[in-house]
Amino acid sequence: MKLVKIKEDLYLNSDFIESIEANGEESTIITMTSGEVFSPYVPIKKVLQAIEGSQEHSITSKDGGDIYFSSKNIIY
Repeated sequence: MKLVKIKEDLYLNSDFIESIEANGEESTIITMTSGEVFSPYVPIKKVLQAIEGSQEHSITSKDGGDIYFSSKNIIY
């Protein structure tokens, strides 16, 4: 499992991203395999950098297990 940080409050599992589309110059539409759609106000270039593996955007569990979020920290 690899979570990517799309913006401050949006982390997505890159394994389940189905499509990414530019929605103007400063917004992107991200469709997940579940059918859920996210439209963060983030340029597509930044979203693609996150998905491609830019370290500033990614979190990967040490053992391949789940990653859990709480309001103050990330447990993996």
